[in-house]
Amino acid sequence: MRGNTFGRFLTITTFGESHGVALGTVIDGCPSGITLSQEDFEKALSRRRPGQSSITTARQEADKPEILSGIFEGKTLGTPIAVIVRNQDQRSSDYSPDMIRQGHADEVWQEKFGHRDWRGGGRSSGRETLCRVIGGVVASKILPQNVSIVGFTRSIGTHVAQKIPKMLTIKEVDRHPTRCPDHEVAEKISKELLACKTSGDSRGGIIEIWMNGIPIGWGEPVFHKLKSGLTSSLMGVGAVCGVEIGDGFSATSQNGNLFHSTKEGAGGIQGGISNGERIVAKVAFKPASTLGMNAKKGRHDPCIVPRAVPVLEAMAALVLADLYLATRLDRMDR
Repeated sequence: MRGNTFGRFLTITTFGESHGVALGTVIDGCPSGITLSQEDFEKALSRRRPGQSSITTARQEADKPEILSGIFEGKTLGTPIAVIVRNQDQRSSDYSPDMIRQGHADEVWQEKFGHRDWRGGGRSSGRETLCRVIGGVVASKILPQNVSIVGFTRSIGTHVAQKIPKMLTIKEVDRHPTRCPDHEVAEKISKELLACKTSGDSRGGIIEIWMNGIPIGWGEPVFHKLKSGLTSSLMGVGAVCGVEIGDGFSATSQNGNLFHSTKEGAGGIQGGISNGERIVAKVAFKPASTLGMNAKKGRHDPCIVPRAVPVLEAMAALVLADLYLATRLDRMDR
């Protein structure tokens, strides 16, 4: 199996299965001397872990990170950083070898490899995303302090957030379990997701990510454009079915004179390179795949959008940190 490593200058390699002994990440390319602690990983993983509220899966995992290498006396060594999280509350009896869940990767994995870990989807499970969050912690430490990445729930089902402050912090977004900063809409979403858990149904939604403080010049003009790196990384998260930068598809119906009169419609990227404005990405998720009796008797999220917010923030951080490191090769006069 290939495709477990992401990045060019800063790379992560993830491993492990949903019901295996542990999952983990090896981060390579991180410079030495960066302050990094156990608490940094714990804080990030606590935002993604299951069992956070009544609208998420009931699986209870502490997601306690264990640092195996690469950090000494609270600072990075410049060597590979390895962090694992042990599984403690897996319930494999909810699954069987002949269970092929509609909408999941079960069938295609069986056809592709001829052998698979059928317990909770194995490596195709959303639990793999904790590995990405681990990588995102390191990436965020590499980025300049003035760079901020904040994701939030823009919509779930037919409920769309309208009252969004012009500036947001992670703390503000996390005040509600839906991670929707429009609190009237958040309450409606909560009621609908609780109903979904009872009926065995599910919902999809959209996460919006704001990336602020990025200077002009990040990204390459040809094959490693900032927009291609972002969209590829975000599309690589399970259940994502679409990514839009800036005005995206709506730009196709706009008048050119109007669209190009501001930088906002471009979503902070021009010619594949950051233009100094806020970078905005909207990420669409399909409805969660486990339905009916499997959903009601098992422990599954009726909508993965709320728990996916820190995952997308991590992927954005990995892309931006990689491109930030690449800027050191752009010019000799810096």
